Amino acid sequence: MKLKTLATALLGGMLTFSSVAAEMTKTEVEKIVREYLVSNPEILIEMSNALRVKQEMQQNETDKALLKKHSDQLFRQADDPVTGNPKGSLTIVEFVDYNCGYCKRSAPLVQELLKKDQDIRYIYKEFPILSDTSVYASKAALAVNALFPAKYASFHDALMAHKGPFKTNEDIATVAKNLGLDWDKIAEKVKDPAIERKIAANHAMAQALNITGTPAFIVGDQLMRGAPQTLGMLEESVKQARAK
Repeated sequence: MKLKTLATALLGGMLTFSSVAAEMTKTEVEKIVREYLVSNPEILIEMSNALRVKQEMQQNETDKALLKKHSDQLFRQADDPVTGNPKGSLTIVEFVDYNCGYCKRSAPLVQELLKKDQDIRYIYKEFPILSDTSVYASKAALAVNALFPAKYASFHDALMAHKGPFKTNEDIATVAKNLGLDWDKIAEKVKDPAIERKIAANHAMAQALNITGTPAFIVGDQLMRGAPQTLGMLEESVKQARAK
């Protein structure tokens, strides 16, 4: 009985407010709303947080659909550089640029992850976007992968360990020579049109996934844009992917 009485009172109050609001001008309503929000600013924070969460959820669902749509191009390209365990139960894909400071910061975390977890198949998508030397470094890396696939990982890691951006193509050649790689063969392979097409395909793939910067990671059905701050963040993504 009390619940019915309360409901009746609330309904009556709402009808009364609606009647009053109908007689108020737009300016008067806006003034009341503004004064209320100014007096209760925490509501704006709650609204902002709720909007952010909703947008992130929508983005995650969009990403999942895109990853599923493009799974063959992401996970099953024979000419992609693969490190870690080629037969690993979980595949991670990373879009990289060798002049990207955030990629360089992420590289040691990735290396540590692959040392700790030897059941990960790791694919690199060469995605040069920052400069001409970015493009040449990616071409050189793909050339090494084509000619000396067992040496790709060490060449990739050495390029990432280079301090700062590469100023000239000769800097990239020096990295290869320091590893004992045959630079003459690599330099010739860099000119192969297939390498140019591979980089173009990676750019098209990134565009399809709305990836505009580096690094970007795909772990299971998660698309992570930006660099992880800690090894723990990468490990948590791996844990979540395996739990699904």
